[in-house]
Amino acid sequence: MSSPEVLDFGRLLAPISDHQPSGAELKVDGSLRAMYYEVKDAREAARTAERELLRQVLAGENHGEGPAGERPNWPRVRELAVEIIAEHSKDLWVAAWLIEALARTDGFAGLRDGFRLTRELAEQFWDGIHPQPDEDGYLTTVAQLTGLNGADSEGVLVAPIKAIPITHSTTYGALSSAAYYQAQNLAKADPTRQTEALERGAVSVDMFDQAVRETPHDFLATLLADIKQCQVEFDRFNKVLEERCGTDADGYSMAPPSSNLRHALAECHDLVRTMAPSVQGPEPVPAELGPGDGQVVQVGDGNHLPVQTREQAFQALLRVANYFRQSEPHSPVSYALEQAVRWGRMPLPELLTELIPDESARTGMFRLTGIPPGKAPESK
Repeated sequence: MSSPEVLDFGRLLAPISDHQPSGAELKVDGSLRAMYYEVKDAREAARTAERELLRQVLAGENHGEGPAGERPNWPRVRELAVEIIAEHSKDLWVAAWLIEALARTDGFAGLRDGFRLTRELAEQFWDGIHPQPDEDGYLTTVAQLTGLNGADSEGVLVAPIKAIPITHSTTYGALSSAAYYQAQNLAKADPTRQTEALERGAVSVDMFDQAVRETPHDFLATLLADIKQCQVEFDRFNKVLEERCGTDADGYSMAPPSSNLRHALAECHDLVRTMAPSVQGPEPVPAELGPGDGQVVQVGDGNHLPVQTREQAFQALLRVANYFRQSEPHSPVSYALEQAVRWGRMPLPELLTELIPDESARTGMFRLTGIPPGKAPESK
């Protein structure tokens, strides 16, 4: 069962007024300008405090608590953004900052509801949405949403997604997917560097594995459900924005890019599944496939499971990857299998974008394969 809603959608999606359902433009309306800068400055202050805390942790100056009075105040950003959207302006910049805050305050349930809220704002208030389009069309309107994913580099929401806790351990507390991948990299380092990193508060593979064993089954089941719903809402969010934003004169989409966030969510989903496969029941068998239609493969526990869908095949590969991760942590096999699954789940245009970094060569490939310009994803 997934987590309950963390936002009051009835309040947030209610029209501001009968004559102006979307409210006023924050930076234009003199009575609202101060409120715009208050939430903008609160968000920047939270990001600055977060960067300083990360610097201190990496330097071994503390283990994540941060100096008193200087902790990132994301709850304040959340509070201000909710007030603006509910009572003053249906603004997509503020919605983007709310999504950033929700990732920190409410994890995947917050992201799920943040993507849903933004989608429904676009569906219900697009004709009067703020900021209003300018000479660049809707690019300015969705600029802060674009920043979440990033256009030519990693966006501001990718690292926070990887920092969301995925364990609830009595010994090691809340560890994230970022901690898992850092532990994997640390395992490949020389012993001296490993010792130094552990003294600075780094997490080892053994520590992460123990944290997983100590994490309650119900926590992982809820977490996995939240991530799945977050992925569903993210796809809906992107679909609506693509429809509303349209394309420019050259046929390129003006909607925010999405591949970096999609990959980050998929990595978290796959990691949680491999951490605790028992929290997920068997994949449903499509109606068109009857018993005996699939090939039989053997997995590590000795069970024989029919592979009847490509998702079942991916999950079988991830179980094999998990075996190699546990039994041979220094082997590249687990990483290669997980990479293959990630590539297998990507649409062809996104896969080509990742495999062909040179833009001119990639454009030529799109032309040869008949992929229209509007379908070409952004460079990462």
